[in-house]
Amino acid sequence: MRVTNLMMSNNALYNLQKQEQRLNRLDQQYTTQKKISAPSEDPVIATRALKLNTTYSEVTQYLEKNIPDAEAWMSMTQSALDNTSSILTSIYEKCVQGNTDGLSDDDRNAIVTSLSEYRDQIYQEGTSSYSGRFLFTGFKTDTNLIFAQPSTDEYTITENFTPEDLSTVSTVINKIDESATTPGKIPKTVEFHRVRLAYDTTDQGVVPTVKDTSGNTLLSVNRQYDTYEDFITAYETGGLQAGDVVYIADKGELILGDDANQTLKGSDGFSVTYQKTGFDANDLRPEHYFTCTRIKDKGLDTEKTYQYEETNQEIKYLVNYNQQMTVNVQAKDCYTHDMGRDVDEMVDIVNDAIDAQNKMNSFKEKMQAATEGTAAYDNYKELYENAKIEYELKTKVMQESFAKNEVRFQNYGTTFSNQSTDVGSREQRVALIKTRLENQQADVEELQSENIDVDLSEIIVRYISAYDVYQAALSATSKSITQTLLDYL
Repeated sequence: MRVTNLMMSNNALYNLQKQEQRLNRLDQQYTTQKKISAPSEDPVIATRALKLNTTYSEVTQYLEKNIPDAEAWMSMTQSALDNTSSILTSIYEKCVQGNTDGLSDDDRNAIVTSLSEYRDQIYQEGTSSYSGRFLFTGFKTDTNLIFAQPSTDEYTITENFTPEDLSTVSTVINKIDESATTPGKIPKTVEFHRVRLAYDTTDQGVVPTVKDTSGNTLLSVNRQYDTYEDFITAYETGGLQAGDVVYIADKGELILGDDANQTLKGSDGFSVTYQKTGFDANDLRPEHYFTCTRIKDKGLDTEKTYQYEETNQEIKYLVNYNQQMTVNVQAKDCYTHDMGRDVDEMVDIVNDAIDAQNKMNSFKEKMQAATEGTAAYDNYKELYENAKIEYELKTKVMQESFAKNEVRFQNYGTTFSNQSTDVGSREQRVALIKTRLENQQADVEELQSENIDVDLSEIIVRYISAYDVYQAALSATSKSITQTLLDYL
């Protein structure tokens, strides 16, 4: 085969270009410290790099965004739960103090003041927020747990109950009128079965409906009173029939006769639908607890209607691959209406006992001011004795209420402790996940480096070697094609 000068030149140029390409690639690797600069250089490395980059981005998202946000949310939640638990312990201590004999007027007034302050503070803790989001309001993170100021909104509320929610209440009847001048009936204590609604001062004239779990009417309200005093007055005259269901608007209660009470006790559960217009500041908002309809600005041109459903609203954060963590605690599981209503009842009962004592002292003064042996003296003496009976009965009711609430507030405290423990265990799980992800992140970084990064010492040696080869090739080529046609002429 004949080898021409042209063939030798082309082969030399081809080999030089190959060596230049190799040298250029090594130069790029030396400069960028990466094995490839384009996917076409090595598709396997490029594909693996894309997968590792995706994995690293996901791990970084969990470590730098999701997990810190979840940790902060749960930390704030646990702080609020612990603060509330401390308040409940203080209320429990007041119950223990109230369930003792020999309390002075100052002691009772101090208890009333403390209980009222504790009640408000409980729900204030429930308004805790993180980054502008309320912690205990489920998906409605932009809506406060309570009414921050008085509201005139109208709500139609459907509240669900179990037979265990039925309770009894002790009441003193035949109370003495402080302005009386002649004796009347002797005070005594009676007990009523009741269903206590979440709110007091419910709407008058709007009769609640009581239905079973299938939505069928279970009981019908057959008597209603605007105030509890109106009911007591009627009861002192006509009593309570076995089938009666009495609605008392200002108390937010249904008083049940024996048969009606047994009907609800024997049910699988029941609901009461009622209406409430107007809320005080610090009242819990119904939409966080119940299925309800809200009418805002009723009767105005701006009137709007909102529908709310009672649903489970767990907020879950993705803290690892296919691993979600619930970060929130829902108010309905801890910040219940019963706590506030129990405190309100204790305050009312203590005030009743204080009023009864003042009334007893008033009649005693009137008796001492009258002439002994006169009809006025005898009347005031009997009124004083009846007022003393009323005071003793109300004191007993007060002590029984405090004793009952000792247990109830212990149970509330246990609920918050359990919630706090649950949140703490979730925090520990997140901490373990975080540690595992940090290790995984380090592993991925190492794999990324092994896959794409070059060994600098190796590339320097290879570059110098390639450069020497290239220089040698240039030298050899220059010598092999130095002869031209002119050299033969």
